[in-house]
Amino acid sequence: MQYEGLAAGIADYINQRRLQKLEPIEKALEKALKDVEDVVQQAQINTDFLPQIQQINQQFDVRYWLDDAAKRAKQISLVTHALKFTHGDAKGSSVLSLEYTADADYLVTASLTNLAIDAVGNAAALDVAKLLQLESEGQSLAQALTDGDFSALAVFSENQEQLTEWVEGFKLALADKALSSHTLAKQLYFPAADGQYHLLSPVFATSLAHQFNGKITAVRYGDEPKATREARKAGKYYDKSDVRFLDTAIQSFGGSKPQNISQLNSQRGGKTHLLNCSPPSWQSTLKPPLNEPSIFSGREFNRRVWRDLQELQRYLLSVKGRDSTLEIRRNIAAFVNDLIDGLLNYAAEVQGLTEHAGWSQQDCTLNPAEQLWLDVWCEDLQFQQKRANNNWQQDICLAFAGWLNNKLNYTLKKDGLVFGTVQYQHWAKLLSPRLRDYEIGTSVFSVGKSQAEVAV
Repeated sequence: MQYEGLAAGIADYINQRRLQKLEPIEKALEKALKDVEDVVQQAQINTDFLPQIQQINQQFDVRYWLDDAAKRAKQISLVTHALKFTHGDAKGSSVLSLEYTADADYLVTASLTNLAIDAVGNAAALDVAKLLQLESEGQSLAQALTDGDFSALAVFSENQEQLTEWVEGFKLALADKALSSHTLAKQLYFPAADGQYHLLSPVFATSLAHQFNGKITAVRYGDEPKATREARKAGKYYDKSDVRFLDTAIQSFGGSKPQNISQLNSQRGGKTHLLNCSPPSWQSTLKPPLNEPSIFSGREFNRRVWRDLQELQRYLLSVKGRDSTLEIRRNIAAFVNDLIDGLLNYAAEVQGLTEHAGWSQQDCTLNPAEQLWLDVWCEDLQFQQKRANNNWQQDICLAFAGWLNNKLNYTLKKDGLVFGTVQYQHWAKLLSPRLRDYEIGTSVFSVGKSQAEVAV
């Protein structure tokens, strides 16, 4: 009988499976008959193999096979979102969603026009899943059954009763009779109105993942992308774009038995590609502190030294009430020197902004001492003369001391630690020799000094 459309695909699929089963038997028969010339003996060999061949032919008779397949269909489920990707032993329900949304604002499974339907359940019943996924003119058998179109099966049935059994059996693979979750599934309690909540169970979008993996595979190993990359490597023109997926990761499911997770997972060898979704690294651009009254009140310097400042505060609290010993004073000095390191490192970076040389001569609110310190490449000779006098260094030391006292008092005053004039002078004294040595050692100091001498 000549079949058409989806019915022809069903008949051909069953016949191909029959031929696959017959192939090893026919090879064994051919081998047994080889070099056997006696007709009686040949007939006996054919007779010995005949029951196996008849059994397979009967087993793959279209009606017989559909009877059996409809009974086994409940062992598998066709899905677009599979639970077993969450945990291989999860026994809850998966989801089959064939909805298509053309104007979706997000890339979701419903955005795909040609879904790759997955199958989960007993791996021995995956042949039933493949039957339901057979397509003709863009429509699968599963979709036809969902839409109430049974014509592809009706041409094989002997009566309405048999057709009904097939349809009801195959529909069991399209949806679970009762939706259920499992202790190994993910569950989210999402709050709703009046103290109620929805229990959500996120499941893996296996159809979306499969299509995405197909695109990556095509881009990385296809003939045309390969030719594009070779042309780019050779520095030659090519009329196609060089598309690449960068910084992808691979997640494995199912270990050595990916078929236990799903059919599509088995086709991918258990591997699924993941895009890099990490946030971009913030790369700030350092600029001169034009709009700040002081770098000590500015955000950039305080951001850089806040960890060192916290460590100093924690240490001061730890020695609260103890007598001031040489060890304690040395430890405090070491913490303060870490802050000074941060200050001088920040100053070196600002001084290195040679492309902004002379920024202090613009509309600048920074105090004069810090202008002289930080704008070392300013070409104004009067500016360089003032800088060479070094009178501004004491102002920097006092500003640092005032900043540190304010920070410590703001945090520790409630704990009974108050920092006054003695500490203020001590902080300034710690910075003074460091700042002087820093200025002598900097590569731009001699330039500034020579310019100041010319001005004189």
